[in-house]
Amino acid sequence: MNNKYEILVENINSLIEQSIEDKAKATLNIALSISKFASKNKLFTQLDHKKFEILKDISEEIKQNSNFKNLWVHIVDKEGFSRYRTWSTKKDDNILSKRKELIDLIKNPRISSVISVGVYDITFKSIIPIYENGTFEGFIETITKFNSIAQKFQNDKMDFLLLVDKKYKQQIKKPFSKKFIEDYYVANIDAKDDLINFVQKNLNEILNIKGYEIRDNKFITIYKLYDFKKEKMAYIFTFQDYEKVFSKEINNLENFIKIISYLTLLVVISILIIYYYFNKSRYTTKLENEVNIRTKEIKDLSKRYKQVFEGSNSMKFLIDPKTKQIFDVNNATVNFYGYSKEQLTSFKITDLQVENIDEDFITEQILKNNEHKFNVKHKISSGKIKDMEVYASSIDIGEKKYIYTIVRDVTKELKLKKEYEKKQKLFYQQAKMASMGEMLENIAHQWRQPLSTITTAASGMKVKKDFAQLDDEFFEESVDIIIKSSNYLSHTIEDFRNFFRHSNNFEYFEIVDAIKDCMTILKLKFRINEVTITFAGDTETKINGYKNEFIQVFLNLINNSIDVFKTKKIKQGEILIEINNLNKNIEIIYHDNAEGIDEAIIDKIFEPYFTTKHKSQGTGIGLYMSEEIINRHFKGNLSVKNSSFKIKEKEYFGAEFKIIIPNED
Repeated sequence: MNNKYEILVENINSLIEQSIEDKAKATLNIALSISKFASKNKLFTQLDHKKFEILKDISEEIKQNSNFKNLWVHIVDKEGFSRYRTWSTKKDDNILSKRKELIDLIKNPRISSVISVGVYDITFKSIIPIYENGTFEGFIETITKFNSIAQKFQNDKMDFLLLVDKKYKQQIKKPFSKKFIEDYYVANIDAKDDLINFVQKNLNEILNIKGYEIRDNKFITIYKLYDFKKEKMAYIFTFQDYEKVFSKEINNLENFIKIISYLTLLVVISILIIYYYFNKSRYTTKLENEVNIRTKEIKDLSKRYKQVFEGSNSMKFLIDPKTKQIFDVNNATVNFYGYSKEQLTSFKITDLQVENIDEDFITEQILKNNEHKFNVKHKISSGKIKDMEVYASSIDIGEKKYIYTIVRDVTKELKLKKEYEKKQKLFYQQAKMASMGEMLENIAHQWRQPLSTITTAASGMKVKKDFAQLDDEFFEESVDIIIKSSNYLSHTIEDFRNFFRHSNNFEYFEIVDAIKDCMTILKLKFRINEVTITFAGDTETKINGYKNEFIQVFLNLINNSIDVFKTKKIKQGEILIEINNLNKNIEIIYHDNAEGIDEAIIDKIFEPYFTTKHKSQGTGIGLYMSEEIINRHFKGNLSVKNSSFKIKEKEYFGAEFKIIIPNED
């Protein structure tokens, strides 16, 4: 693990621990203050509910005049019965079965601060035992949430996400934030939707992070919370823009160099002053001491500069922007490239490159924008070609300007990316071939009847001609039938040709029109009285994108529904498509009444090659490709669950596919 990242992770974890400790102490102080009120007013022995209501006023006062926007007070007696809650009218229920930590506190009363998971949320709880006339009567409990901690991290330009472990899902019956990632509860109410979507797509990998991970240009850290039994209770994740984290080193180095330059100038001025006052003996000693102090400061800063540049595990170059000569490199660069420092500083940066790039243009951009990122291929001393990711910035050393770069070996990353893209192309090809098979089947269905009609009409004319019975009326009637059937075949060919026509341009098209095109393609796979497709909501909504790709998604969805209708022998298939034009997103919800998807496999249906059909009927890539189309080509999201829905006040149950597409209007 890179030392600089280890230090960053330690700092973040220390900040989390300190924030938790501060919040716990603040919650405890409030609890102690409220407990004095409880003891003084003998809340337990008198059980005066008017006095209980004062506690609600106190908590509201604290909410309005502090950072505690979510604060509650709870009174629990010595038997474990809840006597009063500021957030609910419920009372006099025994809570020991849900609050295991209270069992030991009742036996051995003491001040306690815990983090625990309840019916609503994960919270801080400060529990203060109350004594009246020397007798233990129960507890005053003050409860706060994690939201102020999340806000603190957001103020520091870090995204914060608190996930409660999935073992608590059944316990959290009334979730405060109402947000889940699979079975993991999202505790901070202001968690960003794009962050939740990112974690949902990468959940298993994110949960198994060891300290930190860099994924999709995000620097991610994990901190685990444990309950009073030392079992995992929750996970705290922080997310930062990787490039911004990386660029801090550049800024720090620039600041060091600027300080050194300023102090150098100060030393020169000091020397001139010393020279001037040399003839003024009364100032000589004082100024000599001043020079010594400034000189020591410069040495210290130079030492720190070497630590930042030389001591870093990142590969670094200092380059002359005019000549492209390498001015300096650090030890990490020497170790990676396999050349000595003397050899590298005798090279131009172009000597390491194995492809022509517009070096002058890149240099100009760096000098203008101060920061620039690009990829380049470098040859190391062994002759191997490496793909390097370069972060570059201009800095001033003395009166001369240099380019300061941090480079990173991304050879393996790019190789994996190319392999992934190759697999994606294969998946797309397989999906298209599968679609073509479906289309050929539909063509066969649609052509069988008109071809039979043409054959019958032509045969009839031939027979009548052979028997000299072909009159004008029969001839014209038969020709009309043949022409009508031929035109139908021509229209069918055009429908399928339009579907398979590839377009690289976005179209602005109506959602309903695209789905109706899909229905035209499928129209002879089902009878109109066996399957009904109903549209609801904002049915005139338009989107920008690849129309044929969009049709492919609904071709897969409707096809799957029809296959299940047939398998389960559902006499009347119902499909409802709701379209909602929201402020930022367009929402398309697809329902069918095919009795839903088995909960044991519902999480797997978007995986490639997963299918419930017989091998001769399905490839297992239809829904996978549908998700890829929505994610990659429409920048949206496709999800599934089982749900109920209504058409004309009649309720049905089945699968629900929800498509969310960003609204570009």
